[in-house]
Amino acid sequence: PKTDIVFLKVHKSASSTVMNILFRFGEMHNLTFAFPQGGGFQLYYPHHFLARFVQGFSPHSPRRFNILCHHMRFLQPEVQKVVPGSAVYFSILRNPVQLMESSFVYYKGASAFSRVRSLEQFLSQPELYYDPSRGDRHYARNLITFDFGFNPDGDASPERVQLMLKAIEASFDFVLISEYFDESMVLLKEMLCWDLDSVVSFPLNSRDSRTRSTLPASAVERLKAWNRLDWEIYTHFNRTFWARIHRDIGGERLRREVAVLRARQAELARTCLQGSGSVGPKDIQDSSLRPLQHGGARILGYNLKQGLAGELERTCRRLVTPELQYSSLLYKKQFPPQPP
Repeated sequence: PKTDIVFLKVHKSASSTVMNILFRFGEMHNLTFAFPQGGGFQLYYPHHFLARFVQGFSPHSPRRFNILCHHMRFLQPEVQKVVPGSAVYFSILRNPVQLMESSFVYYKGASAFSRVRSLEQFLSQPELYYDPSRGDRHYARNLITFDFGFNPDGDASPERVQLMLKAIEASFDFVLISEYFDESMVLLKEMLCWDLDSVVSFPLNSRDSRTRSTLPASAVERLKAWNRLDWEIYTHFNRTFWARIHRDIGGERLRREVAVLRARQAELARTCLQGSGSVGPKDIQDSSLRPLQHGGARILGYNLKQGLAGELERTCRRLVTPELQYSSLLYKKQFPPQPP
């Protein structure tokens, strides 16, 4: 199994669920994480990543960390200073239409969104509300492009797009697609030589469907034009994702493995969870399992069954522990507080 991993956590793309998978694997195999300084939750995002943002990094020491997975703005020469040269690099993308709809609800306080009632209103005249000099501009334009380290206001000429795609392909071993999450997990398992239980998950940091909205076709076209760079990245890596699946796994085996994965997840849901799955924030009984609520989104969580024993309780709890709580837990384990 591969144990040295860089995961670029692209916003609003099922990346919190992938992060939970990496947290669980790292914890089980006693791996080290490249945590933000002081136990924070982002690596000084939205600044480009620097090695000195990592707790315990020293330019004078050869120490390397196994897993780098917290939010960052990618800058490979700096990333290479904190992980082994053999590290596998991957990310996950989401259709920019749904990504921006989610970003609008989640980051409603961002400067570009704060003066509009709806995403449709913003898309009708984005230049009116969007200020490229603002530090939070990336939430409103080409968020994928920004997270990969490029300029979200850059020129979208075919030549520039090709350069950007080639740069991503040179840095990343593979890119997953969140709309095909189970298929992505089968590919992840294959690429990292992991077992099935390492890639099972329950969706984390997901929104109540009542806060989702569907855009009319005209607004969708405007959104694609406004987020042209993101659209180019997404469509390209959607193609390479399926090419990789067909080359390395094949359609027949993919269907079999997806079915096995879903059956295992359903079995774990029956074993671990009260009721039929996720619940609203007010209905989460254990406050330590309540995810952070942000913007206009209602972030769902889970209730565990009562009376789960020892190792099973631990397995179930890890599957539903929200990102911030899990990150804090692992940070304290890796950097135990010094006694006074």
